[in-house]
Amino acid sequence: MSEESFSEEKQPNKKSRNIKIGVVIAIVAVPGVIFIPKIWAKYNKKEVICLNGQTEIYDKYKDAVVLVKHTYTVEISIKGSKPFQLEVDDSNLEEKTISGTGFFVSEDGKIVTNHHVAEPWLYGDDSNNSFTYLKEHIAGILPDSISEGDYKTYLEKNWNEYYSEEGEGEESEDVVHETSAVVDSSAAVVAANDNPEAVETTTAEPAPAKEIKYVSVDDITVSSKSVEISVALHGSKEDWLKCKVYKIADGNEVDVAVLQLASETLPGSVRNIVDLDAAVTDDAKIKPGTNAILIGYPMGMTLANTRSGIKVQVYEGQINKESDGVSVQYNVTSTHGASGSPVFNECGQLIAVNYAGYDAAQGYNFGIVAKHAAALVD
Repeated sequence: MSEESFSEEKQPNKKSRNIKIGVVIAIVAVPGVIFIPKIWAKYNKKEVICLNGQTEIYDKYKDAVVLVKHTYTVEISIKGSKPFQLEVDDSNLEEKTISGTGFFVSEDGKIVTNHHVAEPWLYGDDSNNSFTYLKEHIAGILPDSISEGDYKTYLEKNWNEYYSEEGEGEESEDVVHETSAVVDSSAAVVAANDNPEAVETTTAEPAPAKEIKYVSVDDITVSSKSVEISVALHGSKEDWLKCKVYKIADGNEVDVAVLQLASETLPGSVRNIVDLDAAVTDDAKIKPGTNAILIGYPMGMTLANTRSGIKVQVYEGQINKESDGVSVQYNVTSTHGASGSPVFNECGQLIAVNYAGYDAAQGYNFGIVAKHAAALVD
């Protein structure tokens, strides 16, 4: 074979190459449609394998469901100062800890739970606390002349003076001095009657007390702040993994939030995450009378803690009412601590995120439908 013929054989056929490229483009780009990962995933969902009831659902997802512990406190800022915490005997300023439930939904450690678990101060009793009392308390004892660096020390030292001024404590030193002044004045009158020449010196009026100006309530900012959010895994012995808030649903109606492990890595003991791609996002498929299976931590550590470590629980009931587009009602047993628990149908598909119920009567509980959790994670 000549060098010339060899060269011709190795040269690509430009026409055939263009045809091949055209075929590839035709596969990737259909007229009017551009395939991007999310759209591709939407139209190419993997087939859902239906699990066989409560036991199989529990076995598959027990490691994915976590116990959430959230400690938060109150911070104070005066005239735009750096926020600080007060260590005084006042329950309004003490750290608070709440528990809830969450579940892993991604390989990088994202956890779906409730908004009221991620930001508890916006819900319940805390939501009605405008901190007016704390602002008035501070404004009643902190002189405007105190420098920024001394705010914390001065307030902690004089915190109980507020109660004394309201007449709830012992008589203040100021009151004692005023009483003494009255006694001295009476004595001066008696002395003046005995010695008229001394009247001019003994009846001189005392200098008026200097009026103290206090900080304004409008100069005081009081706000809530997370101290730590952490989660414990099923089977662990209180080994808490730190988390951060990743995302929160807009508005107060959709009570869903996403946390993420600080490590951004799924723990090795978690064999299966809850697949949001397989979640039931069509409300019409969440029908009254169908099974609802909840896996979570009602009552927090009270029920979770065992001799062999932390254990998640499973409860089963039925859907009682059609979804209204945001929430669905079911009669699954639930109480404090189960907030954020995943609720599955009998196939093991996520249908809701548990968020509310009535303490006075069991069997009236509610979950945010799964489509809102799926939308938040995307």
